[in-house]
Amino acid sequence: MRYRLAVILLLLALAVGVSLAGCGGGDGDGAGTTDLFDTNGFFDTGQVETLPETETEVAQPDAPFQIKVPKEAPIGPQSPTGTISELQEALLLLGYKVGEADGIWGSKTKNAVVKFQKKHKLKADGLVGAKTAKLINRELRKLTNG
Repeated sequence: MRYRLAVILLLLALAVGVSLAGCGGGDGDGAGTTDLFDTNGFFDTGQVETLPETETEVAQPDAPFQIKVPKEAPIGPQSPTGTISELQEALLLLGYKVGEADGIWGSKTKNAVVKFQKKHKLKADGLVGAKTAKLINRELRKLTNG
């Protein structure tokens, strides 16, 4: 009887060992591999290697972002979408709420221009002529030069 019990326990232990080996050692990844390579083909030692710290530099632009100064017609609802988008990006950088820089001249863009013009004591017509554009560019330079 003891011999039979010992054989049963030995077979049970052997069955458990084989099943654990067949599922990757019981680490729960479900990969079913028994070798030392993971699914990406890298050698897996089970140890975590720390990489040396490196400093990263953020590339600084050579020149600050600027909008085009209109020579004839002011920037407004009839302007090209690229010009309007640049203006909207500039106003966003300066802290004015224009929504998204989508190139569409809407009420938010016009209101932001009016607020900028009032703050800088310009004629608040909501259009970006040469004076307004130059002041926007000056404020943008202040942001990048500190």
